[in-house]
Amino acid sequence: MLGKPILPQTTAHPASASSPLAVGGILTGEAVSKPTAAGNAVWCGEGPSFVFNRLEVSGPDERLYDFIGSASGPGFVDWRPEWHSVYEQIYFEAVRGGAPTREAAENLARKLRDILWRRHEEERVRAEMDSHGVPLDLNALIPIPRSVLRKGFVEAGQDWMWGNWGVRWPIRRVTFAIERRDTNGVKPIAVFRFLSEDWSPWIALLRMRERWPELSFNLMPSYLHMA
Repeated sequence: MLGKPILPQTTAHPASASSPLAVGGILTGEAVSKPTAAGNAVWCGEGPSFVFNRLEVSGPDERLYDFIGSASGPGFVDWRPEWHSVYEQIYFEAVRGGAPTREAAENLARKLRDILWRRHEEERVRAEMDSHGVPLDLNALIPIPRSVLRKGFVEAGQDWMWGNWGVRWPIRRVTFAIERRDTNGVKPIAVFRFLSEDWSPWIALLRMRERWPELSFNLMPSYLHMA
């Protein structure tokens, strides 16, 4: 289904874990959001968990290419995890989940911690080697403060991204292309495609429009419905 609004036409209603739209205390379905005096309100209904987005940016060449250069980044956020805490969290989850022995829980926690550490280091090195490898990086446009990074993804990161980007997870699978649409085939349009979870980064879009008022930003979300 194409062309659904990024923001609702009427005031959004906050959903809770006790809502009939929640399963096991976890909200499910399609969500739309809107700023209110009390913060960002969310209405959640039946629908997808993933949104495929197409962002078209056009305008004067100089400002367009300024945006393209500013939007690119490594696509990696270093949350600086405390690995002993990661180990402990996995260990206690394994114990609660029915690990047969304490030793089994410890072995599982060590293995998973080491896997996560290796992946983190691989991504960190990749980001250092290619600091502009991702054509649209929200953290490059609207950086997460160091104070939030120090607190971590779960404790502070998701709330900060929700309040400043409009999503609780970084966007993924970003692609970029220059298309030309006018009759002479010379007017460039920057086209970014990416995947987001639950809703589109609408607050980040508002920030882009404020920073580059000469440009036109057209965001088209496409929702994947599961059968």
